Amino acid sequence: MGKRERRRKREQAKRRQPQQRQTVPQPIIREYPGSEPRIRVVIKHDAPEDAQRISTLYWEIKDDGTWARTVSSIGAAGNIGAVATAHSHAILLGCPCSTCSEPIQVANRSWANKVGGKYLDVEAPAYLCADCSAIQKQEEAERKRHAAAQKHAEQEREKQKAEELKRLISEAIEKEEGKSESTSHLPEDSPRALALYVALVSYATRHPGKSLPSITATGSMGWTGDTAEDSDLILALYYSNLLAIARDTPAQAFGLSEDGDDILFAAREVSWRLIDGLSAAQERVKEITYSLQTQPGPQGAEARDAFISLVDQMEVANIAAYLNALLTKKYDYPEVPEARREELTDVIRKGFNHGYTPGQMICFAWRAVDSAAAWKERNPRMGPPEAASASVTSLNGKIDRAIELHHAIPEYEAPRWHEAPLALARFRRLSADIQWVYNRDVIDRCTHCDHQGLKDTVHPETGAGSMWRCVHPIETPDQPEKEPNWWDDTPEPADA
Repeated sequence: MGKRERRRKREQAKRRQPQQRQTVPQPIIREYPGSEPRIRVVIKHDAPEDAQRISTLYWEIKDDGTWARTVSSIGAAGNIGAVATAHSHAILLGCPCSTCSEPIQVANRSWANKVGGKYLDVEAPAYLCADCSAIQKQEEAERKRHAAAQKHAEQEREKQKAEELKRLISEAIEKEEGKSESTSHLPEDSPRALALYVALVSYATRHPGKSLPSITATGSMGWTGDTAEDSDLILALYYSNLLAIARDTPAQAFGLSEDGDDILFAAREVSWRLIDGLSAAQERVKEITYSLQTQPGPQGAEARDAFISLVDQMEVANIAAYLNALLTKKYDYPEVPEARREELTDVIRKGFNHGYTPGQMICFAWRAVDSAAAWKERNPRMGPPEAASASVTSLNGKIDRAIELHHAIPEYEAPRWHEAPLALARFRRLSADIQWVYNRDVIDRCTHCDHQGLKDTVHPETGAGSMWRCVHPIETPDQPEKEPNWWDDTPEPADA
């Protein structure tokens, strides 16, 4: 018999032999109690006999569902628990998973009582089986990964948005730097904006080489005492090409439009510069001043009235702010109640209408607050809010009494800590310049005009003769403009 024949017979014999199935070792199962099981104990198939015994004793329960014995009665407590949990686990047959309704697997007795209660028969809606718990953890991990990916994508978008904003800001600043006087025009329909331009140029003259501060940087009173109006007036000057955005404007003042293709700026946060420098702006100021002084007809009268009303509004706001600052800074009282602020404005305006100067109104305000504080001290039941409200009544009474008895009221200077509207001092000078032209005593003394304040002149374009308002070039001593300093601790004027 050859080798090949022997090999074929061996292979045929192997095929004729029945294939033996590989058996998988099965764990040891115990259920307690015997009648109606509440717990199924699963012991590893390869657990030693001692471990099997300890696991059985560890998990056995009575008919009512309580543990058949304490851990300490089985043996050394620490060792018993470790051996039982290492070689077995339990399934609570009466505690279904809240997701799939399969019984929940527990690793030790304390966790079994936490899930199934004292008697191992409580449904556990807050607990999941091992498979559902793993799925939940997987889903939670997936959600975290998705959230992290979204956060990363959002950070990338924000980074790109910031880079785009930076690029647009740079382009916008370069465009602002290129603006010139050739496209500038005075907003003749907004005399208040023209007056503010005069104040801005005055500020730039006192601070050469510096940009004009943003409205936010000027304090709570702003330029005119009303920061909302400041924004409108400055934007009118900006769109008239008289102002441009300064290079030192912070990036926070800019933002992207909704479509992300254009750049926006917050008027309150932007620093400004005068287009074509200080010299050109000063020439415009001369033109604006001369126009407010001499422009004839209803248009000129309306422009002067608009400016004078702005100055009056600022004077009233200045005294009201000083009175409130006295209440808060000196006496630690609240400001005048909201319900009486309109009345306070009317009382202050009454004082100005009767000819009292800003310095005299400062005196009235100081005395009113001092009297209200003294009244509070004499009446212990009255608190700071009542004293703040009483300052309005006191101010009204003092002004009425001074008007009735023709009292001489001294003029006080506001303390340096008082935050006045930044343009007020310049507006006072401009108002005085306008009133000078129409003052009857000045007209009578002037040798260049007639009794109506008019003089013959020649039209610069047509050469025709006409009558024009005279500005009375009479020599008068200059009054230096004082810039408010809000940080000096000068004592109250009445203390001197």
